[in-house]
Amino acid sequence: MVSCVSLTVVTAGTAAGAAAAGSGPSVVSVAGDNGAMIPTPLAPHTGRIRGTTMSDNWSGYAQVSATENTFTEVTDTFVVPTVDPLSKGTQYAADWVGIGGYNDTTLVQTGIQTVVRTRKHQTTVTYDAWTEHLPKPEVPLDNLTISAGDTVTATVQETATDTWLMEVSDITTGQSQSVSVDYNSSGESAEAIHERPCIKSPCHAVDLAHLAQTANVTFGPGFYSTSPPGQPAVLEPLLDAAPNLTLNDIIMTNNKQTKPIATPSSPSVSGDGFAVADGVAAPPAPND
Repeated sequence: MVSCVSLTVVTAGTAAGAAAAGSGPSVVSVAGDNGAMIPTPLAPHTGRIRGTTMSDNWSGYAQVSATENTFTEVTDTFVVPTVDPLSKGTQYAADWVGIGGYNDTTLVQTGIQTVVRTRKHQTTVTYDAWTEHLPKPEVPLDNLTISAGDTVTATVQETATDTWLMEVSDITTGQSQSVSVDYNSSGESAEAIHERPCIKSPCHAVDLAHLAQTANVTFGPGFYSTSPPGQPAVLEPLLDAAPNLTLNDIIMTNNKQTKPIATPSSPSVSGDGFAVADGVAAPPAPND
C-alpha cells in the first residue's frame, strides 16, 4: 500500500465560520490555492490481523485482483467532511479514489484534501481538489473551490490503454475539473480511501501526519469497472463480493499499529457505500 498525497499549504481564502468563544481556538474554513508542495512519499505501511487489513495511513475499502489490468475505472461520491471545531495544531486528511497502489506503487488517484493549521491561536482549515499518479507529485485542481459539506464525485478512468482520466466534480457547486495522463498502472486494485498522508519523503512511520479530526466521512454510491479501455463501462458496486476479486476492509491505526484511529463501517446493503469514523468504533453503514 502507498501513502500517496502531497499537500498544498494554503495562504489565502474566504472565512466561512468560527468556533464559539471560550471553546478553543477559532476555526476558519478557506478555499485553497496553489501554494507550497509537500513531497510525495512512497511507503507501504500495511499488515493483516485476524483477517482485517491494518494500515497506519489508509482506512476504507479496496477491491483487489491477482491479475494485472483488471480495473479500468473507479468512481465514488462523498461529502467533504467538516473538521472538529476544537481542532488545533497541524493535521491532515485526504479522501480519494484510485486504481492500483494496494499491493504495488503504481497508483493513479484523485480526491479532496483537508489541511488544519493553528497559528497565533487561530485554526485555519483549507480544502483542495487534486490528482496524482505516483511517483509524480500531486497536481492541484486550481479551478475548483471546495468547501466542507460539498458533495463531490471523484473518478479515475482508463479511457484508452495506459491513458487515465482523473476528475473531481463538485455536485454542490456544479463545477468540475479533470486531468488526463499517460501512465502504466497495475490495474490490480480499485479503492476508496480516507487517509492521513506522510509529510516527509522518504516516509517513515514517525513522518505520518496527525489525522484531521472530522465528522464521519460517508462514501457512496461507489462503483468500479473492468470493461476494456475505451469501451462503455459496465459499473459494479464497489463493495460487492465478486468472483476472482478480494474485498479488503482497511482500519487505520497509530504508528505502531496497536490502536485503531479510523474505522470503516460495514458495506451498505446495496454494496455501493460505507462510512469512516475516527477512533476504534465502526460507524453505522449508510442507509440505502
